[in-house]
Amino acid sequence: MRFLANGPSIPDDLLIARDAGDVIFFCGAGVSRHRAGLPDFLKLGGDVIGLLGAGQRSLARKLFQRIREIGPMDGVGGLVATDQIFSLLEREFEQKDIQEKVARAIRPADGVDLSAHRTLIDLSRGRDGTVRLITTNFDRLFEQCADGVASSGPPMLPDPRSASFGGIIHLHGRVNADYTGPGDEEFIVSRADFGRAYLSNGWATRFMQSLLDRFQIVFVGYAADDPPVQYLLEALNLHAGNRSRLFAFQPGNNMDAAALWEHRGVRAISFDNSHGFDPLWDSLAAWAERARDVDGWYANLLATAAVGPANLDPHVRGQIAHVLSTREGARRASIADTPLPASWLLVLDARQRFGKPGLVDPYGESTERIDPYASLSLDFDTPPQPDEGVEDALRDRAIPDGSWEVFGPTQFDQDDAQHPSFGDFCGDRAASSGVLTSRLKDLGIWFQRIAHQPMAL
Repeated sequence: MRFLANGPSIPDDLLIARDAGDVIFFCGAGVSRHRAGLPDFLKLGGDVIGLLGAGQRSLARKLFQRIREIGPMDGVGGLVATDQIFSLLEREFEQKDIQEKVARAIRPADGVDLSAHRTLIDLSRGRDGTVRLITTNFDRLFEQCADGVASSGPPMLPDPRSASFGGIIHLHGRVNADYTGPGDEEFIVSRADFGRAYLSNGWATRFMQSLLDRFQIVFVGYAADDPPVQYLLEALNLHAGNRSRLFAFQPGNNMDAAALWEHRGVRAISFDNSHGFDPLWDSLAAWAERARDVDGWYANLLATAAVGPANLDPHVRGQIAHVLSTREGARRASIADTPLPASWLLVLDARQRFGKPGLVDPYGESTERIDPYASLSLDFDTPPQPDEGVEDALRDRAIPDGSWEVFGPTQFDQDDAQHPSFGDFCGDRAASSGVLTSRLKDLGIWFQRIAHQPMAL
């Protein structure tokens, strides 16, 4: 479902899982870079090189320059992992000095914009108000906008299996409160640090495995080739094609970039970044509005939809499709103060959405034609093939394979596992088949409420 016309399409099961408190947001450098202006991992390496005063012959400086020159390769990502920069710096400088310069390099400016962090804090609140958020960032910007929320770092990480699990968890460590050095015993920047956390000691791997047993995970602010992601996913040893409990927001529509995630068992959620990252962050902000008041979000959407589908944008019609595809959404639609008008039936039935264009006034002299798809389509519909001539006007328009219909089975209907078979809401088998699923029962209640409207007939 899209919260905004130009935003990412967020899977229905992820939206529902977040409402139930079953989702953990895993936040990377992109979160602190957006609006707050902190460096990503590569720029952090360059900044630390400068603060340490590494010479022109420094291997770390040469590697940093080479990484910038080469850039990432489509379908492969970065050819050199940026954690190697810090490994080379450890040959030339004391670890304590490197860590102090890392802390100094990420010190935020006064009055820094924390809107992105506040959005993710709101999205990370469970039904009981508990914040559960994981970050590999060293900065304390999440703490700065979430007073009173517990914060922890390695190796003293909370147990995800515990009923009291919560807080802001810095998986790779955090700086101290005045940004003069590390604030935790573990501070993961170099290749040796990553190896200790995910391989030899493996405390980060064990934490992530426990986390996955209980929650679904959403990566925000990462690229698929970022060192934290590579170590984490390689340690979990996930495979493409599994029913994944991990998701990642992926900029652009580059299939190769998305494949980097998919190959590691993560479902990529693409978004258009051709004009910047606002489509992602504005969508996350809209999602946070839903998170703050789930009841109000449903009520406002259903009230908006009461004007009829033709007066709304395709992505808003898509939001109604999301609502009616789920058990909870169908239940809310069945009891809404003002029920959706019967004109929504034209959207819910693919035969109507993809009906062939016809004359506005078939009995008059006007030759103006109206196309149902123009006023009924959903934002995720596959557009119909364009008409090629007069002969097409005499044929029914083909419905693209896999087109959504509210009266067909959805993945959420499978929750009603107590019945071996279910009946059909409409069609030839409706009168002779078995009981309806919970979702279709609620759609039946809605239909009863609007059955007197001529469009329903």
